[in-house]
Amino acid sequence: MAQSEEPSKIAAMKEKTPIVTQLYRLNVEPKVIDQLSRIAARTGEPKTRLARRLFTEAVMGFKPTKAGKNGARA
Repeated sequence: MAQSEEPSKIAAMKEKTPIVTQLYRLNVEPKVIDQLSRIAARTGEPKTRLARRLFTEAVMGFKPTKAGKNGARA
């Protein structure tokens, strides 16, 4: 491979690859794991991918309520 091609291929890979960071290890109730397993079995989607997608949708779709003084809830 020519040296001039290498930077362009690396740049193309960086554009295509999303940056993923492990942020939390969540502890969840066994019934949540059971439900996740049932959904994964029914859809054929891997549990890890399904959990990541559902968590992302929940966080990105969250609409916080207006906080009171000092961030206290009303």
